[in-house]
Amino acid sequence: MKKLQLYNSLSNSLEDFVPIEKNNVRMYVCGPTVYASPHIGNARPMVIFDVLFRLLKKIYQKVTYVRNITDVDDKINARARERSIALEELTNEVIGELHKNMALLNLLPVSNEPRATFHIQEMLSIIQKLMDSGYAYASHGHILFRVRKMPNYGMLSKRSLDEMIAGSRVEVAPYKEDPMDFILWKPAEDGSPSWDSPFGAGRPGWHLECSAMSHKYLGEKFDIHAGGQDLMFPHHENELAQNYGAFGHLMANYWVHNGMLLADGQKMSKSLGNIISLDEILRQYDGEIVRYVLLGSHYQKTLNWNQQAISQAKRSLDRMYGALRLNNDEEQLEPEENDDDDKVLEALGSNLNTPLALHYLRQITEKIHEAGDPSVVRKLCRTLRRGAKLLGILERNCEDWFPISSGEEITECEIESLMEARRRAKNEKNFPLADQIRAQLLEKNIKIEDMKSGSIWSRK
Repeated sequence: MKKLQLYNSLSNSLEDFVPIEKNNVRMYVCGPTVYASPHIGNARPMVIFDVLFRLLKKIYQKVTYVRNITDVDDKINARARERSIALEELTNEVIGELHKNMALLNLLPVSNEPRATFHIQEMLSIIQKLMDSGYAYASHGHILFRVRKMPNYGMLSKRSLDEMIAGSRVEVAPYKEDPMDFILWKPAEDGSPSWDSPFGAGRPGWHLECSAMSHKYLGEKFDIHAGGQDLMFPHHENELAQNYGAFGHLMANYWVHNGMLLADGQKMSKSLGNIISLDEILRQYDGEIVRYVLLGSHYQKTLNWNQQAISQAKRSLDRMYGALRLNNDEEQLEPEENDDDDKVLEALGSNLNTPLALHYLRQITEKIHEAGDPSVVRKLCRTLRRGAKLLGILERNCEDWFPISSGEEITECEIESLMEARRRAKNEKNFPLADQIRAQLLEKNIKIEDMKSGSIWSRK
C-alpha cells in the first residue's frame, strides 16, 4: 500500500498517518463500562479498531494497543447495590461475558487491558500535577478541573464554552467555581467503594481513568486515541484537557471516532426497549456474521443493524466459504503477493474503507467460482484468505462453516456451494468426494439428479 490515511477528528480532515516511532505504533481505545451485559453497540468500536490494529501490525514492526475497562463509576455502584453483590463480583461477571463475546467476534488480544480500579495511584499522581499547575482545585471534598484555564478547550468537539453551557446539561453545583468544571476526584458517599487519598477517601472521575492508564502504558504522547463518536464530548475533550494540564502538550496526534449504531433505524435506548444484547445476538448468529455486518458500513457513518444486513452478511460469507471449498488442498494456503490482495490493503489504507475491502473480497470470490483451472483456484483462494485475514474473517476451515450434519435446514446458498464442489470433484474424476457430497446433501433431504445438461437438486 502507498500510505495509510485516517480521518483525524482533531483537525476535521483526512491525514496521512505518520507515527511518532516507526518501530512502535501506540494506540489507545476507550473500552466498555462493565455494569451490565454488553450490547451490540459496544461491539462496533471493538471490531473496527481490531481491524485498524491488524492493519497497523501488517505495516509496522510493532504495535502497542491498549483498550481499557472502566470497572468503577456510578452506574456500576448502583447495579451492584441493586443486586446486593460486591462491585468486584459484578465487574468480574461482566468482564467474563465480554471476553467470551470478544473471542466469538475473533478479536485479536490487545497488548494491555488495564482496569481502572488497578490504577488509582496513577490517577492520584495526575491530580497532584494538576493541583501543582493550578489546573485543579479542591472544594467540599471534591477535586475539580478548571476548564477555563485550558487553552482552546473544545478544540476536539469544535464547540465554545458558551455553546456547551447553553446546549448541555451541566451540573450547577455549589462546590464548582464554574459550571463547566468537571470532577477529578469525588468524596466517598452512600457506602460506595472508595480509596484513601491525600484529598480524602473517595473515587476518581471517569475522565481521569483513561488519562492515567494511557499515560502509564503509552507515555505522555502517543499516536492514536480512538473510541465511539459519543465519547468525543465530554469524555475525550476532558481527557485531552487533563493531559495538557498535567504534561503541557496534547496526548495523541490522531483522534479517530466511529459512528453510532441504530437498531432498525432507531437509537437504542431503555425507554424504547430496543437495546440488543450482544450475548443474545451471538447465541442466534455466528460471530463472523456479526463481525461482517459491523464492517459492512464505513466506520464513520451510522450503522443500521437489521435483519436484512444480517441475511446479506450470511449469504456473502456462505459464498466466500463456498469458494474456498473448491480448493481441495486447504493446507497450502500461504498466500502470494498479487494485485487483488493489494486492492484490499489499499481500501483499508484509505481511512479503513471496510465496505470497499469487502467488495474486493466478493470480486475475488466470484473469480474463484468462475475459474476452471485448479491452479488458478488455488491461487485465488490464497488471495481471498490473505485479504480476509486483515478483516478478521474467513479464518476457519470450510467444513466448520457449513455444519451440514446439524439439525438446521440447509440454505440454498449452502446447497449451491456443495453442488459446485461436487461438479468440481466430478470434473477432476474425484468420484469418492462427489459421492460423499451427494450423501451429505441426502442427509439434509436434498435430492440430486444427474442429467446430460448437468446436475439439478430438489428438496425431498
